[in-house]
Amino acid sequence: FFSTRCFFFERSTPPATTDSRMVAGAKAVVVPAMGYNTWNDLRCEGLTARRVLEIAEKLDAMGLRERGYEYFNVDDCWATALGEEGELVADPVAFPDGMLNVSRSLRMRGFKFGLYADRGYLTCAGRPGSRGRERLHAAQFAEWEVDYLKYDSCYSPNVRREGAIRDYRRMREALRATGRDVLFAVCGWSAWYAPLALGDQWRISADADEWANVYVAIRTNEDLADFAGARSARKGGGGGFNDPDMLVGSGAKGAVRLTPRQSRTQFALWAVMAAPLLLGASDLSDWDLETYSNTDVIAVDRDHLAIQGTPVRSTCPAITVRDNWWCSPWSMPQDVVHVWRAALARLAITALAVAAVSLVVGGAFREERQRPNKKKKKTRRRPPRG
Repeated sequence: FFSTRCFFFERSTPPATTDSRMVAGAKAVVVPAMGYNTWNDLRCEGLTARRVLEIAEKLDAMGLRERGYEYFNVDDCWATALGEEGELVADPVAFPDGMLNVSRSLRMRGFKFGLYADRGYLTCAGRPGSRGRERLHAAQFAEWEVDYLKYDSCYSPNVRREGAIRDYRRMREALRATGRDVLFAVCGWSAWYAPLALGDQWRISADADEWANVYVAIRTNEDLADFAGARSARKGGGGGFNDPDMLVGSGAKGAVRLTPRQSRTQFALWAVMAAPLLLGASDLSDWDLETYSNTDVIAVDRDHLAIQGTPVRSTCPAITVRDNWWCSPWSMPQDVVHVWRAALARLAITALAVAAVSLVVGGAFREERQRPNKKKKKTRRRPPRG
């Protein structure tokens, strides 16, 4: 339905180098992050320490770490409970040796360690959240040598913008208080986060888990270039980056996938938009490996100018950018939509069953009330003769 050729982008100047930092005025601007994230690949069921290390070795063997994919991010479902003091407890079955062991094992393989948390009482998958325990959990992340924190936005009572901003600031300050340099990735799924610079990068749209959502993320990002990278830093902003979500591969395995043409288009546009490049697949087809290994495209994303591309000409229809919030089924990943559909279907079936029973029972009562009341005739018994 959506054409991949209805928009065109340009950069103000050609890419220069792949230096990791630049100086724009008095601020250091970090290039967009590159790495791998488990969510689009494993979801909850396949997430274990053993699988994490297997994937790390595989990515390294494919040469992707050398090309800049340095962060290995463990997404939702690694924690199962809160301890006696409110600390996060890793799944004892999936991560029997704890998260510090995973962190150091990844570091031995040349990767930086990324982890997931949530500003609400629960994560999006229903695991323990960090609300009210930000300093405690930030201290844990520092102890586990976390280099990257994806901070999600589910199950918080602060559904308004002001409350969300306070939540993100609390965790940002808690991380700073640890003294550890942690890339803070705000995951609030809405474009209005862009001007606020609450973190080093910020999600600007819903999960890009299908081409329709990839398209919406691209269109949403069209008007946000001034809030990212060098443009932002020159205006006194934070110099972070707009995040249209993770990359989606085209291989047969993985929780979500695009067509080969769509996955390559996404990668190219993400690079032009100076977006974080986080792989969402580990079983890569030859096509995907060729796509993600393209050093020329990577150089466009990571050049030291840190400038987000902007549209030159567009034949796309107008689009209305909307806020996304965790409890709206139309703005969430496909699997969450399926959960909503199943729940609504069960609710509808239950409602129909109750209505049917009510009709039957009600009809029976009405029939009984409308039935004529026939009185029995009284007869006298005559005494027997003689």
